[in-house]
Amino acid sequence: MVALRFDYRDLFRAPRLAFSFQRLWIQFLGLLVGYGGYVILTYLAFLIGGESLGEVWKRFGLLPCAFGYGLNFFGWVVFFLGVAFLVMAWLVTATAVSRAVYMNLKGNTFYTWKDAFAFARKKVGAVAATPAAIFTIIIIMAAVGVVVGVAGRIPYVGELGISLLAVIWYAASFFLVFVGLALLVAFLLTPSILAATDDDAFEGIFQSFSILASQPWRLVLYEALVKFLSLAAFVVFAVFAKQAWNVMTRILMCGMGDKFADLSFAATNLVQGWVLPAVDWIRYFTGDLGNFFLFSHDLMVTDLSVMMTISSVILAVIVFLIGMFVVSYPFATFNAGNTLLFLVLKKKKDDENLLERKDREEEIEGEEESKPEEALETSSKPKARRIPKRRRPVARKKASASRSKRRSRRA
Repeated sequence: MVALRFDYRDLFRAPRLAFSFQRLWIQFLGLLVGYGGYVILTYLAFLIGGESLGEVWKRFGLLPCAFGYGLNFFGWVVFFLGVAFLVMAWLVTATAVSRAVYMNLKGNTFYTWKDAFAFARKKVGAVAATPAAIFTIIIIMAAVGVVVGVAGRIPYVGELGISLLAVIWYAASFFLVFVGLALLVAFLLTPSILAATDDDAFEGIFQSFSILASQPWRLVLYEALVKFLSLAAFVVFAVFAKQAWNVMTRILMCGMGDKFADLSFAATNLVQGWVLPAVDWIRYFTGDLGNFFLFSHDLMVTDLSVMMTISSVILAVIVFLIGMFVVSYPFATFNAGNTLLFLVLKKKKDDENLLERKDREEEIEGEEESKPEEALETSSKPKARRIPKRRRPVARKKASASRSKRRSRRA
């Protein structure tokens, strides 16, 4: 078990905990599934809305967004289904990463990525119900407020009632703002809460409100630190990933010559076109610093043969997947940081170290491991030897009795 300090210094462990093939693989798979479902449903929404897919592809590539388009009702329904699928995939993946980080902190190095996803699948209902329940509270309170506003239209009585009970309406609105902040906390910390406690949605709701009420400043400052560490982890990892690509290109060019240069430039140009909106956003905020981890816009692409074109498309897909794997690192760092954040705030709030207790999954595993040992102990014990009862020699007694009768008759 890792000994934590239970303060802000523990959060600096997040990049190191996330830099593991297990955690990166979990985050990559979840990102790939969620993002893939979102892209498919969004393009389906454009198709239902009557938009030209060619024009949409030229504008967005693999980063489509329906906002700003006049889709019909069914198109918007499909688009928001895609958004919901992406959010749900994020919550499940964050739960799996947090569970893997939590078990690693407890010293369980044999916990696999399959075990983490199996745990996250069992918590799908709880991880979705926690923010959904808080959002339902917000909707109900807002609906009650609308009803009160409608009642205020009643002549004389309505205006007077609204004025006299203004303090109550203000207190309800203040609580509504608090519940809205709790919804944000639940969305950020519910995966970590459920991963560390192995509990249900009620625990997620309770801890979201409790942390927000008792540790607001630590929550804000620690969350800001986690986000900074995630961004720094992305920049460092992206720089190393680009340098690794440059090294591979130079080495292969020594043997393949300009042919590989043409293949590499064509593939990177394709990828850049697929994710051009994201490239433009990054260059807008980073300026020339983006050249350290992005490919240049000025790619010289020559006319390629059919086989070279096919090879460039295959290489572009691989480069895109490598890019998604690099992007998975800051998300994994963010989830690892939130896990550490919850463990620290739980210790500050309730003076309880969650790393020292066994949750339900560990208790079940312990019981399953103890059963074979008990069976082995019972099978290794020597069985008690049954001593058969001695049979009474009935036939011999009858024979001796008949002989004695004969002797008495002769006598």
